[in-house]
Amino acid sequence: MSIPPQKFVQRTALVEDDAVYRTYLTGLLKSTPGIALVHAWESAEAMLADTRLVMVELLFIDLELPGINGLELISRLNRLKNPPRCVVLTCSMEAEHVFAAIRNGASGYLVKTPDLQVFLGNLKQVIEDGVSLSPFIARMLIDEFRHSPPQPGGRHLALRNLTVREREVLDCMASHGSAKGMGAALGLSHETVRVHMKKIYQKLHVNSKSAALAVLAQETQS
Repeated sequence: MSIPPQKFVQRTALVEDDAVYRTYLTGLLKSTPGIALVHAWESAEAMLADTRLVMVELLFIDLELPGINGLELISRLNRLKNPPRCVVLTCSMEAEHVFAAIRNGASGYLVKTPDLQVFLGNLKQVIEDGVSLSPFIARMLIDEFRHSPPQPGGRHLALRNLTVREREVLDCMASHGSAKGMGAALGLSHETVRVHMKKIYQKLHVNSKSAALAVLAQETQS
């Protein structure tokens, strides 16, 4: 008798100072397939002092935390040897907050919404893709990169190493926020898109969608 494959489960945690929302999200995460909730902390200080921090693989962080704020927490965590993937969870869609979060090392940026189905869809994207950038935020990022000064000897030269299909996938990242959406646009399966994304990251020497978009944007400046 064959043994069924084990389901991938991510050890997830939350830093949220609003007690009501923290309780709500804790219950939601506990009932979400693919997630094992480690803990929900009320502050960055509480998390940094907790030994359970080393267990966390995926961390949702509110930006407006008392004491050490969300941006500073992301920056501190990314200095660790094996940092968790940090996803911002906030009410703000201000461009400065989005850019600051990505620059500090956030893997995704989710806006709090009362629409449960929308939030669950975003949560699923984080679990499946490892990051979450809505089409709106992806366009915001690439516009920002296009208006930034080009970096000397930039990585855009590595774009020449991409296959035709990999370049199509990269171009599609600018207008689609998930592997599922990119697959639908390109006529590919979700799994195939993820394989292409992994190869693209390796060839461009990046580890996130935002960094890959930056490389693409820099090409237009050369």
